[in-house]
Amino acid sequence: MHYVYPYEHSGSFQQQVLDSILDCIKSAATAVRFYYQLADEASSQQHKNELKQLVRSEEAHLQYFTDLYRAYTGQEPNYEVGDVSFSTYEEGIQMATEWASNVAGAFRQGYLKSPYSPFRDVFLRVSSDKMEHAKRLKGMQKRSETKDYGGQPFVVNIERATKKNNTFRTALWTGEHLQVTLMSIQPGEDIGLEIHPNVDQFLRIEDGKGFVQMGDKQDSLTFERNVFDDDAIMIPAGTWHNVTNTGNDPLKLYSIYAPPEHPFGTVHETKADAMEAEY
Repeated sequence: MHYVYPYEHSGSFQQQVLDSILDCIKSAATAVRFYYQLADEASSQQHKNELKQLVRSEEAHLQYFTDLYRAYTGQEPNYEVGDVSFSTYEEGIQMATEWASNVAGAFRQGYLKSPYSPFRDVFLRVSSDKMEHAKRLKGMQKRSETKDYGGQPFVVNIERATKKNNTFRTALWTGEHLQVTLMSIQPGEDIGLEIHPNVDQFLRIEDGKGFVQMGDKQDSLTFERNVFDDDAIMIPAGTWHNVTNTGNDPLKLYSIYAPPEHPFGTVHETKADAMEAEY
């Protein structure tokens, strides 16, 4: 993978400037290729969207420095960028986080070691952008750490896992006959009125408060209850139901479906992601 060390080249001042610009081009081109690869393997729609935002940012860098190189030389920059290899999406995100952080540090050093360079401020700006990218990737890395452990024996502190979860829905364990998902419902948000014809469902509130509605018909939810920490909700198959967060903080709960309702490894970062996946 390409690491840059701007302005640490021998030769004339003119060549140093050109080499520094070329390093910036290689860095941006590598990032574009890397983030595109990750977006193809992303575990959720939100991750795909965030990675595409990073791609657009790096494409802007690439265009800027390519135009600058052309202006200096009258030629097209000559460089190669190879694919980055990673076994899993989680490994790729970790690699991207470390790479972006290292590149940010390299540009920072370029800024500090080139007090007379006409591109000193550019180095600082690129360093700042790369560090921001590293922070965003780090956040994505943390959100992807929870995975589906279905199909194997598994023990977890369910209260801790539920409170730690910040996604609308993440499948924690999906077996042949049962599924456990973690949910975080934002203030004023609801799960969404739904029915599972052949699935019994159990919900437990670990943190927050909400309002439960159930009924035999979509427009006749005759069962209503307020729910709080440690309350459990049982939903028979074929029952219309909804849960609304009535508090000021995220409503943290976990759900057990029997049989499973969602695909193995499901991750819905937001309610919008969940609705998009369903339709």
